[in-house]
Amino acid sequence: MDPSSDNLLRARSASLASLLKMAVCSAIATGIVEGVGLLVFQRLNWANWGRMLHVSLQILWISPAVDLAFFILVTLIVAGLLKVFPRLPAVPTIVAFLSFLMIYDWLTLTARLYHRSCIILAIGVAVAFARWVAKHEAAALNFWKRAFPWSVLAGALTLGGIQGTLAWQEFHALSRLPTPRPDSPNVLVIVVDTLRADHLSSYGYSRPTSPNIDRLAEQGVLFQNAVSTCSWSYPSHVSLVTGLYQFQHGVEDVQPMHVLSPSPPSFNRSLTLGEALEQRGYRTAAFSANRTYFTRDLGFGRGFIHFEDYFDSPADMFVRTLYGKEFARIYLNRTDHSKPKRLLRFLGWDSLLDKDDEGSVQAGGAQGVHKRAPVVNQELFHWIDQSAPERPFFAFLNYYDVHHPYGGPHNFPAGPWPQQSPVDQYDNGVRYVDDAIGQLMAEMARRGLDRKTIIVFTSDHGESLGQHSIGYHGESLYWEQIHVPLIFWYPGHVPSGIRLQDLISNAAIPSTVMNLLDGHAPQKFPQTELNALWQEPHAHPGMPPVLSEVAEIPATAKEDIASEEVVPTSMQGPMKSLITPQWQFIVHKKFGDQLYDWVRDPGEVNDLVRTADGSREASALDSQMRDVLANSPIGAKPEAVSVEKGSLSVADHNASHSPRPVNDRFALKAAPGARFTVEVTAQRLHPPSRLDSVLAVEEGSGQRLKTCRNPGDDQTPPPGSRDSTPAAFDDACANDDIDPGVNTDSRLEILVPAESRSPVELYLRVFDWDGRAGPGMNYQLSVSESAPSENKVVGR
Repeated sequence: MDPSSDNLLRARSASLASLLKMAVCSAIATGIVEGVGLLVFQRLNWANWGRMLHVSLQILWISPAVDLAFFILVTLIVAGLLKVFPRLPAVPTIVAFLSFLMIYDWLTLTARLYHRSCIILAIGVAVAFARWVAKHEAAALNFWKRAFPWSVLAGALTLGGIQGTLAWQEFHALSRLPTPRPDSPNVLVIVVDTLRADHLSSYGYSRPTSPNIDRLAEQGVLFQNAVSTCSWSYPSHVSLVTGLYQFQHGVEDVQPMHVLSPSPPSFNRSLTLGEALEQRGYRTAAFSANRTYFTRDLGFGRGFIHFEDYFDSPADMFVRTLYGKEFARIYLNRTDHSKPKRLLRFLGWDSLLDKDDEGSVQAGGAQGVHKRAPVVNQELFHWIDQSAPERPFFAFLNYYDVHHPYGGPHNFPAGPWPQQSPVDQYDNGVRYVDDAIGQLMAEMARRGLDRKTIIVFTSDHGESLGQHSIGYHGESLYWEQIHVPLIFWYPGHVPSGIRLQDLISNAAIPSTVMNLLDGHAPQKFPQTELNALWQEPHAHPGMPPVLSEVAEIPATAKEDIASEEVVPTSMQGPMKSLITPQWQFIVHKKFGDQLYDWVRDPGEVNDLVRTADGSREASALDSQMRDVLANSPIGAKPEAVSVEKGSLSVADHNASHSPRPVNDRFALKAAPGARFTVEVTAQRLHPPSRLDSVLAVEEGSGQRLKTCRNPGDDQTPPPGSRDSTPAAFDDACANDDIDPGVNTDSRLEILVPAESRSPVELYLRVFDWDGRAGPGMNYQLSVSESAPSENKVVGR
């Protein structure tokens, strides 16, 4: 061979060890930057939270580990190609591939650029860098040789530092717990996400979906009419751990997250059940299969020393990295007979192939790999064995197997019913999670934990399954979306076979658990404890009405977008519901009221709000709802604020007292037949008023007046009821704003009833839609005559 040719070939080659060192350095650098970027951009992209694949701090070592395996594989493949094409320069070629992978990774993780743009930019940078390396190959190889041990050290320190810090934090938290009482029972709260009560056999369902849950009910106390505080997961879970309604804990949806202020939401600094039990010496943990809305990142870490949400398996770790997501996006949506899917089944990673409601693989969606109920059980018992087993525990489990996409894994046998509809698949999911609960109870008994553990079984919300033209949940507050199971089980302490008909909120779980532990100790949570209903049933003739709320939320599925044309939904505005033992009263901020007799009409088909009797009942329930939101006794008539005719600036009367929602009343004495215009305007202050004003006019009996002209109602489009007589005084006297979307002004034009022979006393009630408390509720009230009369505005 010619000497010059031999030198040329030697210059175009490099040892495999040198090439692999380049891959290791590049992979670790790429992965660490990727991990930081994923953490940062999931906060910058918070508005898309429900569609993101979320990560936690461990991604800082998981991304380098996945990239390391991937980059080494690519390097080995390219090295093999270089054997086939020996005249290609080895180092620049490898550099081109690794540079492309690095730059494409960093550009794509922002989730703000088109994939095509990322590819073009990455190719340009890779070509430019490869050309530079071709001219400085010796210096480049020397750099990677020196950087290799430092890269490995950085990767090892990242892994050890993160895992070691998390372990130390748990150890430190456990060491600071007080000594528990020797007889303290364990507490286990089981939440089956999206489980509506009427699909359990123990709640009267005809299909045998839940033999293990039924057994739990037979051995404990079942509440037939339990209601969730919200129809979707995030606010509802906050209520489950704080015992508060949505308007009290303040969580309506995921809020803006600031990169430089990583503190998660505090739920208005509310005490959580976990914190209350930690004060009693309990070790606490949560195990979540809902890795979007029940996670440490959203504030639920407070009150749980140990929290397992993400990264339950190597498959889940893989798809949460950038190239794992790309693999899922490109390959896992192919047919079930494709080679990548066959390989995953061979490796035992079947869970990567679960479909979502749109037919796409779930690994590319917000949840990542489906964490099945048996995995949640495994995590629980591993923690019980490893973490201070001498202490009583409080564990909170979230099972996600009933949530859409419906059904258990492909190897779980379907139920003995036709497999033709979403309801059939939904019931398969109920059977699957019921089977897992049976396994959980069997393992509890094997360990001797069943006789010393309080178990609470419930759900965060229900599911529409096509009722009211709605596919899923979170879009409304109909009975099927908020009616949930609730069972208390504690052998020897909670009676067996008790079925209670009382209408209650499952937000009462924290207060009930603490009462079971402390007896008549001072109340830590606001809801009335439920154990009194089975201990002293005759001493509690009735529970207060139950409130449910849902804020305005964006559409999440095509089926629900279609439902907007049929019924009022939360996609068009926030909603609130008040439920009594007979009635469900639903208020939509934009589309008005609905009223159902849910006892006689459990499917809520007949809206009675425009019947004569229904209208009177709705008026009374509307007043009761305002009392609940104002933390006032229902039916109480607080003394009206003195006011003269004209304009009045109303500041925070309660600024020096404990914060409460604004709930001001003004007395108005007017001659029969007179006309008035009343307007509330939130004052433009700095900072601006927080008042989302609601104006209502009531008679002395508390009934809402019906002789108004309501500009907000006049502008209501379908599917609300358009006012066919906008000029007539025949609207209900309640308004939350003048124009849709403008929440700081409310106005009503009132025609005083003319039947009376003496001046009529009316009450102007100013309220905040969200029931918010604290400062910033300043507004101006103006009362003006629309026609000459002898009207006079006086303070009561």
